[in-house]
Amino acid sequence: MATEILSKGDTNAKTKKNVRATLILYLAPLYQNSFGINLCPKATAGCGAACLFTSGRGAFANVISARIRKTEMMLSDRRAFLKIVADEINKAARKKDVLAVRLNGTSDYKLVELLLMDYAVASNVIFYDYTKIRSKAGRRKMKSGHDYVVTFSRAESNHEETMDVLRNDGLASVVFRGELPEYWNGYKVYDGDERDDLMIDIKGPAVLGLRAKGKAKKDTTGFVVG
Repeated sequence: MATEILSKGDTNAKTKKNVRATLILYLAPLYQNSFGINLCPKATAGCGAACLFTSGRGAFANVISARIRKTEMMLSDRRAFLKIVADEINKAARKKDVLAVRLNGTSDYKLVELLLMDYAVASNVIFYDYTKIRSKAGRRKMKSGHDYVVTFSRAESNHEETMDVLRNDGLASVVFRGELPEYWNGYKVYDGDERDDLMIDIKGPAVLGLRAKGKAKKDTTGFVVG
């Protein structure tokens, strides 16, 4: 590809607030590919309607096309795609003390696991993501030695899974209508809009509160709380 696959953190309104240098990957979510593969297998009606895929720069046709093109490349030749990802990460990591990498900016796929299975990645890289897949949520050390911090995303139909994550000292994100409460269901709420890499620094159990934005402001499914 003529352009880089990963985006620098300063290209996004939220990731540019990060305290760490950041790289983020934007793919096309759900079934927006020619392979019939759902890259957000646990997506709900609420999160699908409020998806950040078309927010900000994602509303532009050329950006959407680029994300779909990357998705097609990843699904058609995963190893070649991840080789480029690894090379881009390692190049950026050489210039940083710590590099934060989020491979699921607009997807919920096993990208980190696949990347570390096939390629060597610099040891000063820390991975983080949001997910609706219960088994992925948590803070763990990968076999490669890398930290991978994954926050569980609450939706209108996974309340029990959300509470299970919190009961097991995990982090859960909750989208609120209006201002954030101090506590939600007895758990401390942190301002998740403050910066994207905040989850790396917070120990659970805790809630990352996000304010409803864009289409989410009109949510009627229960995806947005309040």
